[in-house]
Amino acid sequence: METAAPAEKARTRQIEFTATGKNRIFGRTNTTMKVVSYDDSSLTCEIPGVAGTVRWTRVDPDRYFLILVARQNEFYDKTGSAFPMVVKLADGVSKIDAVGSYSNHGKAAFGTVPPDIYKDYLREAHGDAEVILRVEINSQQYARALKIVQEWQRRVAEGALLYVESAPSLNNVVLVRSVAETLNLCQNDLDLYRLDYSYPKDWITDQYSPEFVPFVFFKELRRRNEARHIDYNKFQELVPLPNLASR
Repeated sequence: METAAPAEKARTRQIEFTATGKNRIFGRTNTTMKVVSYDDSSLTCEIPGVAGTVRWTRVDPDRYFLILVARQNEFYDKTGSAFPMVVKLADGVSKIDAVGSYSNHGKAAFGTVPPDIYKDYLREAHGDAEVILRVEINSQQYARALKIVQEWQRRVAEGALLYVESAPSLNNVVLVRSVAETLNLCQNDLDLYRLDYSYPKDWITDQYSPEFVPFVFFKELRRRNEARHIDYNKFQELVPLPNLASR
């Protein structure tokens, strides 16, 4: 089978392929291909002797999703739960990881969201005080988002939150911002909003205090990516979720 090695100078964006045994690569035992473009799931090259470009796309048997959920008016200060969920569907079995602010028997909590809590947020949003955005992502986007989720799960477990006394709600702002920023690292896949506290471009952090920012942020992302949103009925078809908590 063929083996591939990157060219010595990464700036040339070339890949050298060498065939083993009796294998051939476009009739040759070795060839160098110029990388024209790439993203999380594909690679486009120019190959000597081949007209046009050739594109390879990764085929993944698993599917991946990102769900952003937030509510208002759950707690005494009119705020509510707000957290990201990353979902991997493999062999018909879904694996869900979630972290952020959530309601623990009516009291605000921050950390790993238990399954019996996040299941209730997998349904469709009800009313203006709730927002849900479900999008399908690729394996690399999932891996990057999962890394952020797991980092914050570790921070909570180790008592290593960035903000403890001064403004604890900023932890959730940093968390949701970090997850969103991983999505477009290799391609402009979603229409993102930058939470960078840069006035006047970042109107969300200018107009809202930190405890309300995740809700408004998710609502803006839903507005910008409405065409990518997967409604609840379709999501049920894609991701079997038995024993969902009733509302």
